[in-house]
Amino acid sequence: MQPYDAPPAWHQPPPRRSSKMGIWIALAVGLCCVLPCGSGLAWVMYIGAVGPDTSVYTGNQVPKRYVETMKTVGALEPGENILYFYSDAMTDIRDGFYFVSDRKVAVYTSESGDEPLTAIKFDVIDDVDISRSDTFPEDSEVTLTLKGGDEVSFPLSQENDKDQKFVDAIKARMASQQGQ
Repeated sequence: MQPYDAPPAWHQPPPRRSSKMGIWIALAVGLCCVLPCGSGLAWVMYIGAVGPDTSVYTGNQVPKRYVETMKTVGALEPGENILYFYSDAMTDIRDGFYFVSDRKVAVYTSESGDEPLTAIKFDVIDDVDISRSDTFPEDSEVTLTLKGGDEVSFPLSQENDKDQKFVDAIKARMASQQGQ
């Protein structure tokens, strides 16, 4: 005799039909979730590969392709030595780069209109001020006050305190110009 809750021996469960609907749903969810994430990841990897670093470079760390770009746009003269370099661009440094060299401070930004390059010799700088950022995604702001009263501002990454080193390099060059 069979237990009370058991189905009769002649009762068989219906055969399971494989449903492709579940596969299609899983595939659709995968495409909607994974593909955009993968595309986003690919974009981030592309920016990381071709774009400038998020911190200030010391002169000997500036990639050669950036040095060539600076020469091409007339920002870097033959024999000029870069001390510190920073770009706030995503992929092409022509969107914005800034450097201090042994000869000048260069500010290059595509937002400047017709003349994107501002080259400032140390002897025309009256004062240097830095408004330091204390959060990672936000850049510090450097303002150069020129002897004629004009001001030139540009961003610098605060990572590893290289924004301060950049400013200190400007001040040191200004002091050596005044001593001459």
